[in-house]
Amino acid sequence: MRPTATVFDLDETLVDSADAWNRVFGRVAARHGEQWTPADWVAIQGKSTAHWSAHLARRCPDLTPATAVAECVTGMVAALAGGEFGLLPGAAALVATAAELGPIALVSASPRPYVEAAITTLGLPFTTSVSGDDVVHGKPAPDPYLLAAQRLGVDPSGCVAVEDSSSGIRSAHAAGMTVLAVPNPTAAGDFTTLALAAHQAADAFVAAKIVDQLLSR
Repeated sequence: MRPTATVFDLDETLVDSADAWNRVFGRVAARHGEQWTPADWVAIQGKSTAHWSAHLARRCPDLTPATAVAECVTGMVAALAGGEFGLLPGAAALVATAAELGPIALVSASPRPYVEAAITTLGLPFTTSVSGDDVVHGKPAPDPYLLAAQRLGVDPSGCVAVEDSSSGIRSAHAAGMTVLAVPNPTAAGDFTTLALAAHQAADAFVAAKIVDQLLSR
């Protein structure tokens, strides 16, 4: 089936948010009298909201996972509004190319308020979006991508999924989508997972050319 829609991950696929997340975790920990360490960051990188919020709550006994999420999301929304991070080079053109060729959706493991802030602040023209709050089983389960296809009204096999992470690649592949990997440094070494991607791109500029080829042919 020729793809007719494109589905995107958010963090480190479209926005350079990793350093901002790390800084926000550090600020929240400091407010609660704890020091956020490089080992903490390694322990939660690429993990679900449930995982990192539980980790932060363990490090800061006066936090619960729920209050950890609330404080970190508030911090990330403020960091986004303050220009601490934004779109990766070529990401705007990549999204624009896909939008010209069919409906587009955003699939993020992050909480809904942060996802909505990113869409609005960065002016991303998504038809619909799926956040980590919308599914019980997040990436690498197929549920987020299946829900995105449902909301787009498109069969999953008719979607190209643009992903940077191993868990995201596995999720989109399990949903039956054509995966275009723009691998982050961790995923770049995960050759087993990368083999699930039908296409790979070094950056958003190359990804835009591949999306154009896949949806125009």
